[in-house]
Amino acid sequence: MSTRAVHFYRNPTADSGNIPEAIQSYKTALKLKPDFPDAFCNLCHCLQIVCYWTDYESRMTKLISIVGDQLQRNRLPSVHPHHSMLYPLSHDYRKAIGERHANLCIEKVMILHKPPYKFSRNLPNGTRLRIGYVSSDFVNHPTSHLMQSLPGFHNRSKVEVFCYSLAPDDGTNFRAKVSREAEHFADLSQVTCNGKAADRIYADGNHILVNMNGYTKGASNEIFALKPAPIQVMWLGYPGKAPSLKYLPLVVPQRIHPYLV
Repeated sequence: MSTRAVHFYRNPTADSGNIPEAIQSYKTALKLKPDFPDAFCNLCHCLQIVCYWTDYESRMTKLISIVGDQLQRNRLPSVHPHHSMLYPLSHDYRKAIGERHANLCIEKVMILHKPPYKFSRNLPNGTRLRIGYVSSDFVNHPTSHLMQSLPGFHNRSKVEVFCYSLAPDDGTNFRAKVSREAEHFADLSQVTCNGKAADRIYADGNHILVNMNGYTKGASNEIFALKPAPIQVMWLGYPGKAPSLKYLPLVVPQRIHPYLV
C-alpha cells in the first residue's frame, strides 16, 4: 500500500474516535515516507488529543517549519485551521492557513460554473427579515446546547427564521427543539452537491445567512463561497477567524447578539 493510500485510508479512524489506530497508521506512513507533511501534522494532532507530550517541542518546531514552508510556496497547509489554534503558531500563520483553506472552497465551487446569484437592494414594505442559520450541529452538540432556544426567540412579526441542517436527525431533544421552533427547517444532509444546497437556500430568499460551523467538523463553507444570500456572517460555532473575507466578511460580536432577536 502506498503512503498516500495509508494516509487517506486510515484517516477516518481518527474521526471515528479510534485515535490509537490512527496514530499507528500515521507512524506507518512516515516510516514509508519520512517527508510526508500531511501524515506528520495529523500525527501531531492525534498525539495532542491523547496528551502525549514526549518530544512535544521538537514536534512543534518541525510542524511550524512545515507550515511556514507550505505558506511560502503558496500550498495548502497540512494543518487544518481548527487545529491551528492548538499549536504555538503565530496569528499571521493562523490567518494565512484559514485563507488558504477558504481559497480551496472557492476553487471547488468554481468548477460548478454557476452564475452569481442576484439580489434586490431594497426590502419591500411589510416584508419580514429572513435569517437563515446553517449548521451541522443541530444535533446533540454544544452548539445546539447553547442556541436551541434561539429560533423561538425571534420576533416572528419582524423576522422569518430558516434553519438548514448539514447533519441528519439524531433523534435527540436538541434536534427536535430547533426543528420545532424554527419557522422553516430543512435537512440538507442528503444534498451532496453544494450548488444544489446553495440553490435551495437562495430560493428561500434569505436576507442574512449565518454560518455556525466555520472550520469545525461537518462544515460546508463551499455553500457560503457561492454567496446564496446578500449578507453572510459567522456566529457562535467557530472560535476563530471567518473562513474568508471574500464570502464571509462578518463575525457577529457578543455585544450585538441582543439585536438578532
